[in-house]
Amino acid sequence: MMQIDVQATFLMGSTIAFIARRRLPHASPEWLARTRTAALIFGGVVFSPVWLYITLRWTPWETMYIWDLSTVPLLVISAFIPALSLSALAGFWITQRLITSRRMPIALLLNGAVVASCVVIVALAWDRFTFVGTLAEFQAGGRGNLLWSDLARAFIVANILIFGPAAILMVRWLKSVKVPDSAREQTPDGGSMAR
Repeated sequence: MMQIDVQATFLMGSTIAFIARRRLPHASPEWLARTRTAALIFGGVVFSPVWLYITLRWTPWETMYIWDLSTVPLLVISAFIPALSLSALAGFWITQRLITSRRMPIALLLNGAVVASCVVIVALAWDRFTFVGTLAEFQAGGRGNLLWSDLARAFIVANILIFGPAAILMVRWLKSVKVPDSAREQTPDGGSMAR
């Protein structure tokens, strides 16, 4: 649903920062740039095509029964694709900044507020969220068929074949990349500290 997709990609970017939280304080600028790029790619190459497919296939559901495929403005679709990528990048960047400035509680509160906004939107539009059909079917009173719809099957397939493997690769990459020694300085007591 368009009303929560930007928040969802923001949370994807934030999740990348939370996974990398131990590396962030002493990460080199090059490592941070690569990780920001990975967040941008995750939003643009992994999430956006699935979003576009869902939008073109189930336009009424995706737009909360505001538009169907023949009435949705092309500008809305065109603007959403880069917005999803930029939202993932913003999620990483903001959360990374909060973590490295030792404001983890604020990072958690911010992400909690984003999750809460999604929950509130879904709760307020529960009848729209749980029904998959045409505008005419929704306006005629159609309700509650999400769980056995083609859309639910598409979500399952996307999670198994696209989001799951991409997330596993991302986590493995984040955990395998070593922070170069040049990103650390020796302290007088022999330990290391971030530059």
